[in-house]
Amino acid sequence: MKKNILLLMLIPIMSTAQEKEKVDKESGYFQLGVRNTISAFSDDGATGFGYGGQFRIRVLSRVNTDWYADYITTDIAGLARREDMHIGWSVLAYPLNYTTTKGKVTPYILAGHCFDYTKVSINNSPVYAEKRSSAVQAGLGAHYNVTDRMDISLTAQYMMHIGTDVHAEVHTHSDGEKGVHIHKEKIAGVEGHMLINLSMNFRLFDMWDQHKTKKKTS
Repeated sequence: MKKNILLLMLIPIMSTAQEKEKVDKESGYFQLGVRNTISAFSDDGATGFGYGGQFRIRVLSRVNTDWYADYITTDIAGLARREDMHIGWSVLAYPLNYTTTKGKVTPYILAGHCFDYTKVSINNSPVYAEKRSSAVQAGLGAHYNVTDRMDISLTAQYMMHIGTDVHAEVHTHSDGEKGVHIHKEKIAGVEGHMLINLSMNFRLFDMWDQHKTKKKTS
């Protein structure tokens, strides 16, 4: 009887320890990944395509960080070309679940900041304009855990650039021929576009592993 009572008293303690160990297992992981990017709804009215890379450091069970770099090119009516480079970071929060179990989907919300460089040039011409600015972004996404150590992530986020805007404007001449000229704003403002990212990420190692080992043995 006493053994049964003692066992009942230990169950809550064991459950708490197991939950704490589970939380520890979800935090601290370093992931490395590659991604494809689509840029849409920009002032140029054209859709850009690009690629990049990223790494993640999961600081808490429900909080991840994403550090990324993108290179995006946009063809503007066959007359001009836009190039965008982004280097930035985002914070990912998991409001519903934070599992990395194989076959599970983990939705998240994100917000972050980046530095960017944009160059718009006219085809077969030395004429171009460029700008450097910063931007903020926010959006939604989800990881699909292909295995316990690899996921495919889809993210849709709106990015707002703060600074002077530069873009190509296409116009039609009286003879029906199309032309293009580059317009650069003199006054700083806000310019935005939608980014859709599809990435594949691999978990490489646990950054807190030594700390967790000490916690378990103590």
